[in-house]
Amino acid sequence: MFDLWAPEHSVLREKVIEHIFLAELSRHLLLDLGQPFEVLRPEYDAFGYDVVVQVGAAMRHIQLKATTASGTRAHVDVQLALAQKPGGCVVWMFVDPATLALGPFLWFGGMVGQPLPPLGERAVRHTRGDADGVKKVRRGLRRLPRGEFTRFETIGDLAMAMFSDAGSLS
Repeated sequence: MFDLWAPEHSVLREKVIEHIFLAELSRHLLLDLGQPFEVLRPEYDAFGYDVVVQVGAAMRHIQLKATTASGTRAHVDVQLALAQKPGGCVVWMFVDPATLALGPFLWFGGMVGQPLPPLGERAVRHTRGDADGVKKVRRGLRRLPRGEFTRFETIGDLAMAMFSDAGSLS
């Protein structure tokens, strides 16, 4: 049987979860709120975001993170480049490994059009050491603890937090 959670399938898993997230967000924006939107994707991941979603005047550059529903991960690593994007934010999703159902959602971001809140100074180190066993700092990344995020149980609550402060959602 195919194991989506095997390490060698990480890119496929990431794309599937991204598609599910966008489908659920799209359904909520269109059917529940009656809001049109745009989804944009970067050609490559160099500026810290996986997808851009625009609803009315509100634009969000979103870095997506995912953990299994029973996961106990205490932090995620965030690219500093995301802080340069207006409306940059991080959405950390919990995924049921059996059904791929999403939720709850953790969100880190500021007001629409504003940069990310400060990411702190917790450096990220390589998981493997160099020839001398030294685990060097990975420049351009910061470790963001789970406690810095706001928790939302539903995609609707997350969407309201992400887009409503610019009057994009009513």
